[in-house]
Amino acid sequence: MEMVFAANCIGHQELVTLLLPLLKRTANQHSESSEARIVVTSSSLHSVCRTLDLNQLTKPTRVMPLHPYIDGFWRYCRSKLGNILFTRELTRRLEEEGSEADNVYVNVFFPGNIVTEQWKAWDEYVGNTLGAVFRYIFSIIGQSTQDGAATAIYLATSDQIRVDGIRGQYYIPVAKPDATTDIGNDLVLARDLWDWIESKVTEHLGPRWQGEA
Repeated sequence: MEMVFAANCIGHQELVTLLLPLLKRTANQHSESSEARIVVTSSSLHSVCRTLDLNQLTKPTRVMPLHPYIDGFWRYCRSKLGNILFTRELTRRLEEEGSEADNVYVNVFFPGNIVTEQWKAWDEYVGNTLGAVFRYIFSIIGQSTQDGAATAIYLATSDQIRVDGIRGQYYIPVAKPDATTDIGNDLVLARDLWDWIESKVTEHLGPRWQGEA
């Protein structure tokens, strides 16, 4: 299994699948205003990935040519596309369930270009000087950690989500709805990816892995 996709997508779907019965019960057992929310973190870099071949997700070999960094970067972008597709399909499944899942809201967001210590990892590929330049530029034109957190907090807590019935949408800083790429709206691919992940998890953990939370 490709490790970046496993960490950023497969684990998320597995966790949500296990928690979903509890989330639905919680959203319905107290009052009409009770609800549950799932907020998924993606990235604007999902736009770099214009294709998603399920067969490549089990290949450890390089997908993209040239430097290994290019391949690793593309794998990350692919996983962020996977997060968006996961959000689309989970939303569709909840809508199919009707009233049982009416009070569960799922949305996805991009926190922004936030300079953190992790950015120093780029130095290995672009050099210390250029890496420092990148960090300086994005510290000016990017978002603060507060702005990055604000969108997630909005999606998790704002009454507007419930009032407007906002589900399956993509948000950017700060708390603004935005469009994804066309492939990010591919509902057939979203369903295929969900089914593929579910089959692979079942293959490794057995058919009874989906216990009720």
